[in-house]
Amino acid sequence: MKPFSILHISDLHRSPRDPITNDELISALVGDRDRYIHEDPAVPVPEAVVVSGDLIQGVPLNTADYEAELARQYSTAEEFLDELVRRFLNGDRSRLILIPGNHDIDWNTAFAALEPVERKDFPSNLAAFIYAEDSKYRWDWKTLTLYRIADPALYARRLEAFWTFCERFYAGVPGLLKVMPNADANLFSLCDGRIGLAAFNSCHGNDCFAFHGLIRKEVVARSHLELNDIGMPFNLRIAVWHHSIEGPPYRTDYMDVDIVRGMIGREFRLGLYGHQHKAQITPHQVWLPDRERMAVVSAGSLCAGAYELPTGVHRQYNVIEIAPDFQSARIHVRAMTVANLFSRGHLMEFGGTSFADLDWKRPNNAAGVSVDADAARTRQAIEKAEAAAKTGDPPRAIDLLKDMPLPTGSYQRELLLTAASDAQDWGVIIKVTDPPASIQELIQRVEAFDRSGDQESAADALDRFAAHLQFPEAMASELRRRIKAQKAMKK
Repeated sequence: MKPFSILHISDLHRSPRDPITNDELISALVGDRDRYIHEDPAVPVPEAVVVSGDLIQGVPLNTADYEAELARQYSTAEEFLDELVRRFLNGDRSRLILIPGNHDIDWNTAFAALEPVERKDFPSNLAAFIYAEDSKYRWDWKTLTLYRIADPALYARRLEAFWTFCERFYAGVPGLLKVMPNADANLFSLCDGRIGLAAFNSCHGNDCFAFHGLIRKEVVARSHLELNDIGMPFNLRIAVWHHSIEGPPYRTDYMDVDIVRGMIGREFRLGLYGHQHKAQITPHQVWLPDRERMAVVSAGSLCAGAYELPTGVHRQYNVIEIAPDFQSARIHVRAMTVANLFSRGHLMEFGGTSFADLDWKRPNNAAGVSVDADAARTRQAIEKAEAAAKTGDPPRAIDLLKDMPLPTGSYQRELLLTAASDAQDWGVIIKVTDPPASIQELIQRVEAFDRSGDQESAADALDRFAAHLQFPEAMASELRRRIKAQKAMKK
């Protein structure tokens, strides 16, 4: 199995007035892909795309006709993402993951839901009230005004433009696990069901006066349970959110790292985020009975303006190359330097290289044993195929079994051949029994050629494999007579 690659972009800040147009940006990404697949080390072609928030630039407070401006910005973002999906994912929108960022919040709607609080009505412990997790109070440092959320229903609509866009983007798309508007977390499946991904909204309580990031702990817990309930044994669980998980003392626009520790304890092993406008690659650990680790990766801003980028940092994106065993990843950083073109980035904390490697351990089961997701997936498919065969649906059993390993003497091999015989799918039998591993398989192979009208190949199979398998001569002679009779009838 080859590595699975994810194009990780963030902070698109799309707007009709952006200095870099959609065409320029798509051209730069496509051109870079055409280069990096030939570099040393080569970067694999992405098979999925993660957009970790800030799809649009956003609209300041007191903007006239702000709803129309939001619609124009999301239209620009949609045009960009539509072409990105067509050029990188063959049009498959189920492999593009979207989450909101703070720039996607409509500040004007949020502000309209607030009302000022008179000083005589201030809570006695104002700081505790303002910074409580679900506080209804907001403090404006510019005007030294305290506000209260007076219309919770209107306040809840501050991401309405984002969710309307998402609903339109994913409308009618098959293969989605759970994608719903206004969800605190949506669920996706990648790499033929081997990767489960939770896309978290880290903007709980974020608005024009509150800049923090927050994913409620119960949302992480619920996502863990829902991924379990899906019944797919994932090799890797990925979490995606927007906000940074560390920041300087004078800033509040980041998320408590303890939320990430809760993800680690719930089997997530790779975390992808944005917001800070620069690439960062770090392992985070939680001290459980067996020390568990999660690789946490930030993508730089794909298209933030120069004044929004940290000093000395260019526009960036990542390509995440996940190893075939799903226990490590190589993160390739790409940077825009000359003429709005991307090339290799440089990670100074990793010696100036353009990539970094991180690894992790598989989660353990209740007995403390490492979970083998591939083995669990094989058992699950065999059980489903057996049930399909017993209920008179051999084509379904064939579909479940045909692409899995079929070692000689295995139950799944025997079950597939039986289902193919019941369905008279002679092509499957011919493919699986090349070469036949037993006398029974040789009989099945000869019969499949004979029933499909290819008596020459039926006779050839007997001639080639009978002696090696110690096929009884009397039985071989009887099969040859039957083949000869069928051949004569055709004339």
